[in-house]
Amino acid sequence: MLQNFRRRYLVGAYVVERTSRGWVYCLSAHEKEKGAWSKPYSSVASVTLMIARQLRREVERRDAPHDLR
Repeated sequence: MLQNFRRRYLVGAYVVERTSRGWVYCLSAHEKEKGAWSKPYSSVASVTLMIARQLRREVERRDAPHDLR
């Protein structure tokens, strides 16, 4: 594979909601309908950090077949 080859990944849209118990999120509006919410987080910083970690894992998973190292 060419080293300077550009790769882009579209990652899912998350839904974040504040409830009386704290901040919760799910992967998409479709998952929201199924009730697939995360556990409550105390701050918006905590919930966005968890989303960022999931996005990083997804990008690494998709990019693994193209890893040049």
